[in-house]
Amino acid sequence: MQGEEGAYLPSQVLPASTPADRILLKVKCDRAEPSCGWCARNSRICVYKERKRPEFRASYGRELEEKINRMEALLHVLGRRLEDHIVDHVGANQTPGPNGLTSASQLPDSTPSLGVPVSLSNIADSTPQDMRTSDTRWSDSIDNLYDGMQYSRPPDAMSIQSMVGMDTPDTFIRPDQPASSLRRSEFDSRSPPLESGLPPHDLTYTLVDLYFKHVNPWCPILDRGATFDALFQSSTVEESDRVLLHAIIATTMRFSTDPRLTPDSRKQYHEASKEKVQQYGLKHANMRALQCLVILTVDVLGSSNNPEGWTLLALIAQNIKHLGLGAEKSVFLAPPTYASISPVQAYALPEPSSWIEDEERRRLYWMVYVLDRYATLGTAFDFILDDKENTRALPCRYDLFSRNEPVETRSFRWAERSETIVNKPENLGSFAYHCEVLRILSRIHQFLRTAVDIGSHTDVQRWRATYRELDGELNTWIQDLPGEYGRISQLCHSDPASRVSNWIMLHAAYVTSVLRLHSSFAYPIIRSHIFQPSYHAIQRCLGAVKSLREIAQDAVNTGMLDLLGHPFAFSLWVSARLLLVHAAAMECEVDPMIHFFLSTLDQLGQYWPVARNYAEILNRVVQESQQSGTSYEGSRTLTAMRR
Repeated sequence: MQGEEGAYLPSQVLPASTPADRILLKVKCDRAEPSCGWCARNSRICVYKERKRPEFRASYGRELEEKINRMEALLHVLGRRLEDHIVDHVGANQTPGPNGLTSASQLPDSTPSLGVPVSLSNIADSTPQDMRTSDTRWSDSIDNLYDGMQYSRPPDAMSIQSMVGMDTPDTFIRPDQPASSLRRSEFDSRSPPLESGLPPHDLTYTLVDLYFKHVNPWCPILDRGATFDALFQSSTVEESDRVLLHAIIATTMRFSTDPRLTPDSRKQYHEASKEKVQQYGLKHANMRALQCLVILTVDVLGSSNNPEGWTLLALIAQNIKHLGLGAEKSVFLAPPTYASISPVQAYALPEPSSWIEDEERRRLYWMVYVLDRYATLGTAFDFILDDKENTRALPCRYDLFSRNEPVETRSFRWAERSETIVNKPENLGSFAYHCEVLRILSRIHQFLRTAVDIGSHTDVQRWRATYRELDGELNTWIQDLPGEYGRISQLCHSDPASRVSNWIMLHAAYVTSVLRLHSSFAYPIIRSHIFQPSYHAIQRCLGAVKSLREIAQDAVNTGMLDLLGHPFAFSLWVSARLLLVHAAAMECEVDPMIHFFLSTLDQLGQYWPVARNYAEILNRVVQESQQSGTSYEGSRTLTAMRR
């Protein structure tokens, strides 16, 4: 009996008294080891077969193989006739016609015509063995043809057989296909396809699965079921879906350990996929193009914090503004019956046809919002997406999104002060709370960039009032989190899955917000009678760093580090810098806790190279401070880090 659920048992294993209408019996396997329950009771040998890798539907593969066999049989028949014609009728005494070719009128009347229909019986008589043995004859007959016609073979000449092989889509070659079949169609799963630039089909499927395990939990803009159906279940893959496949491959190869992905092939696949996504994104303004660009931006920002990522973000944000994705539309009006005279409106997206389509657009906007915040926090620039122009409601829980259940979440009037219009917290998930805390962090960033006249008592009091208000918002937000997620460290031990990784990154975003707000009061750059270090702010900062250290330790111990994205690396970077700033301000040694942050960033750099860049910068500063000791030079190095 095969160790699979619903395996069919052959009739010979049944008792002799079994009726004839019960030749086959379907038995559910309990998959017990070393022998399942049914086999143990009936004294049968139990064999568990390895699960096969996912592949295209079997019927389509059989149809394709039959079609190729028919074409090859036809080519072999034509080849034999052509070879007989060359041997019997093409000789040295024939006069070549124009261009060195022998004229058809010069051939004897008995010359068989290549245009005569080939009998299907002749094709059927050609067995697969005959086809394989005639491969060499067919190849040689082509060479004889050029020799007999007394003109040289062009350097770019190609056999008909190779042309047939090139027309066969590489994505339809099964991993378990025989080597001879792969040779005939000129595709090899061990070498990258030259046309599409995609890895072999089984590897491509694995990479998409890795994307939904490592990236989509914290970048939830795609539905897993709908994406797999579009990429692997459809008989024809549209261009936009193929570009999405390239974006996923470019971002997810970092998590694959497949031996076929050598350093050279990784680079080749990445460059080819990245180029296709960029070209498609520049030429199209639609949802799929924006999704592909967002996924590629995740890859670029995770590799290095360079202007390339800012350029991609600027392009995406501008398209979002033009397409109106930042506006919440609760009432859909009928499209105008006349053509628009505005070039922007002419390319605007149509109204969403369903709730899930509208939620998909909502998630895309908020993901760009998240990436914009993390890319800008380390600079002195303004955000690309302005909160005042944002009227989007928060995204719902991912399970509701996958089930296509229309729900309301939480929406605001986002002008000067947020006013809650709708509030359904039971429909919120980790992604919605992440967007909320980054909205507070955005206000903190603007608050720190606001110039203060320290000579004006009114300005100083207004600045302190804003600080207390933002601190209160952070406290209210953390208290409103669902109770089970207030104990993230315990969840990390009890449920080390990707669902928990979302909440770990959410807590890291909260720690970043606390450090950005309270470090300005804890370690003021300019000390005066107005700006003095706040003991309360110092304790808030050190407590936040310790909290992140504990959760990061749990993530490392449970092997969840590869499930966390590069925004988590940014939080580790901010926490480690605060330890350096604290040592400079208090003129003391750097907390040994910083070595854990350096080690974690280095491990995270295996997947997101930007984390390794953070670790290298911090390591240089730590080494310089240790070499300088407690001298003024060491303090000056740490102070420069603070500025």
